Amino acid sequence: MDRVQAQRFFQTHNHERIQRLLQLAPARHSLILELLPFLFHLNAKLLPGYISDDTPAGLIDYRPTKSTLDQARLLERNFRYRQKALRRYPLRGLYLINPHGYLAYPDRPRFGLWLLYSNLLKENQRAQLQQKLEAICHWAGENGIELDSRLISEAELARGVLSNWDRDQFYSAGLVLAGSQPYWWLTSPGEDLDYAGTINRMQSQRMLNPVSLVDFGAVGSFDADTLFHQSCDLLTESLHYGDELLSLAYLRHCLTEPQQSALSPLVKQQLYQQQHDSCRFDPQYLRLLRLQQQTDWSELQQHFYLNLPERLSKPVRQATLPWRRQFIEDLTREWRWDADKLKQLDQSLDDINHTETEFRNLGQFSAAMLTRLADFAREHRLDAGESLHKLKTLHRLRYAPAETQVSLLPPALRPEPGSERLYLNRFRDHHYWCLSRQPMENPGAPGLFQHEHLLQVLAYAVGNRLLSRSNWLSVNDQHAKVTTAVVVELCQRLFRSELVDLELNFAGISAAKDETLVAVSLFVNLEAEVSDKLSQQGLQLSSRLNDPLNYSSYHQSLVNSIDGLVFTSHGLCHSFRFSGSQAVLDFLQHILAWQPDQYTNWHSWCPTPIFGQTISLRMDDLLNQLITHYQRFPDSGRLLLTMADRLFSLQWQQQHISLLKQPLSQDLWQILASQQRQFEAVRLDRYLDRDGLFNSLLQYQSPQRISVFIYFEKNTIICYLLDEFANLVKQQFQHLTEATLVAHLQVFLSEIRQRNTIAQLRFYHLSRQQQQWRASPVAVTRQASSYLPVKVSMQSAALDANCTIICGQQWFEGRADDPALFARVQQLVLSLRGRQSHYPVYLNSLHFADDLYYPAAVYMQHKQRLEQLFNPV
Repeated sequence: MDRVQAQRFFQTHNHERIQRLLQLAPARHSLILELLPFLFHLNAKLLPGYISDDTPAGLIDYRPTKSTLDQARLLERNFRYRQKALRRYPLRGLYLINPHGYLAYPDRPRFGLWLLYSNLLKENQRAQLQQKLEAICHWAGENGIELDSRLISEAELARGVLSNWDRDQFYSAGLVLAGSQPYWWLTSPGEDLDYAGTINRMQSQRMLNPVSLVDFGAVGSFDADTLFHQSCDLLTESLHYGDELLSLAYLRHCLTEPQQSALSPLVKQQLYQQQHDSCRFDPQYLRLLRLQQQTDWSELQQHFYLNLPERLSKPVRQATLPWRRQFIEDLTREWRWDADKLKQLDQSLDDINHTETEFRNLGQFSAAMLTRLADFAREHRLDAGESLHKLKTLHRLRYAPAETQVSLLPPALRPEPGSERLYLNRFRDHHYWCLSRQPMENPGAPGLFQHEHLLQVLAYAVGNRLLSRSNWLSVNDQHAKVTTAVVVELCQRLFRSELVDLELNFAGISAAKDETLVAVSLFVNLEAEVSDKLSQQGLQLSSRLNDPLNYSSYHQSLVNSIDGLVFTSHGLCHSFRFSGSQAVLDFLQHILAWQPDQYTNWHSWCPTPIFGQTISLRMDDLLNQLITHYQRFPDSGRLLLTMADRLFSLQWQQQHISLLKQPLSQDLWQILASQQRQFEAVRLDRYLDRDGLFNSLLQYQSPQRISVFIYFEKNTIICYLLDEFANLVKQQFQHLTEATLVAHLQVFLSEIRQRNTIAQLRFYHLSRQQQQWRASPVAVTRQASSYLPVKVSMQSAALDANCTIICGQQWFEGRADDPALFARVQQLVLSLRGRQSHYPVYLNSLHFADDLYYPAAVYMQHKQRLEQLFNPV
């Protein structure tokens, strides 16, 4: 074959490839691909990519066809083309690299687009040309075609800007859309051994038009860095979409034998062996040829066949693409595949079990590829730690899901929704739910999926599109706990959830962003409980105002089990199930472990008769309270709630979550004034705080503030103190005016505020208006005290600690719980006042000599206790 014949073959082959690509592509994509050279050939304001009239335009040796002009008018009907000759053509060529091949159009079309320009362009012209290239690629991207663009000058090409990998991809999978053709088309396999010398001789002979030809360079062995990054990119693509086995196998071969892996020599080899069928030059087929000596060759053959949209076991009257079907028929005859094998392969496409098996096999192949890639990076001393870590993370999430993770195939592998009949069974002596396409006689029969939890089975079926709105589902629960109506309603709710379109968020995972909670779907009491403390009639007659978690006089929780799905920012879905008397508490701890934020959504559903909506609303409200409180105080906090008439404290501190059952001997005030020694923000469940007083006061909790609330109730002043650790204490005062009390507490607490280094001391007047509490700031004014100053110094906070009482100029010493000691002080006060009857003594100052840190609430509690000793009733 001489040079003229070779060039004619490649020109014909190139034209045929272009036409087949346009034939395979959807109409919109075909329009874009056909218009690409035309858009660079001129500057038209009405067409995509227009920057300015001065932008370099004009492709050498290009003339738009009538079809191209029709496509342009189809895109913009007001467009009119006026042909004009240019003195210079600044653009030497436009090239499209299609690694997907030309036998089938890819689901995710991504092509390389190279634009070669003349050395005569100035810097500002190059900048405009870059803008135009980016604008056209953006337009293509908006229409579903991803173009990886490169703007290359003739000088850069001569300097070797392209890698050997780039050249091999271009020669084996590239298209000359317009402009200069590569010299490589003209050389024979033997001449490629001295490619540079051959090109120099051709150019010196001047027998060819150098304007219409351009030298892209020879193909040598692939360099390590390029192979590593190509492998990483393809592995990421495979992990994302669950395919690319053949391409991965080819890259595995490249990593092992980089000097004997190029595809372009196969093109020349087949051409000069008189093989002229263009399908034999398809890059995917060339990869398959390169791997003929691999041990998994048979598996790769099947993968190649199944990825082509021709099912040979199904006869057709007229093939959509006769050339493709004929090529596959010839190929399978060469491979000696009989009709049974073809039928078996074609049927496997509709078998989810086969798809899952192939998917798991791809996972094993990917894991081996990752190991080989790590060894390759180590052999060539590449900086690969971060890339390998990301790939291992993605591989683990895709192929080694956590036990609670709902196992979902990549969207491209999920079957199309159908209307076939499905069967859901749970047998009497078997705890697993089984989903199948055929009726099952026993739990050992083959099925689609099985799991002990109903929600996990249905989530798997809906997420993988096995179960859709058009399916007919037969439900048989021999345990008699779940009805068909419950299953149907549960499915409807899953159809409306995030599960339907769920997919791994590769961008977030690759960027090492923390996995966060996005949404929670909650399903309460999916299985009916046959035994209950109350009869159904009794439940119906009980007060509907009761808390579903402490219902009726039995204080029974109506929540027996909680099933749910957690959707995360990484595109994962985790299931959970809690049952028993503490199901709600276990669920709340589980949600806290996910660290919910302000973007977390949730909804719940309960099928329990009569009480379903009440229980659902109660769970929604409880979850809202918890998440709202956690958002405000994520570092430390606790939620108090009652469950089946027992008080619990759900606490979190530095991401450690604990649940504490409060002693029956403690009331709510004792728990709130429990002398915490670190700030722990508190919130009470609404059913614990019926009138909203506690949570109204706790709105003011802060580690930098002591808050005092004054409330009048008949002849008594009630004082609430909220200290720097969110301890809340309540005290009552009589025979005092508000101003006197505030002034007195101002003196007492100011000393404590300074000692404990607290930024603020605030007083509020508390009032209740229309069932709501309102706190109004109180301005504190200094008043001359009419009471004798009394100071106490205790050795420690123990009730019987030794203490010293200073009253005026007199000192008294004894134990802090000795009534006789305080009676002596009372007698002194009466004598100084010249009174014989009772006169109240108020403590102005309290000090603990051990110099330990005591919260303000501790001082207030001791103050109250000591004043009761000073003023016995």
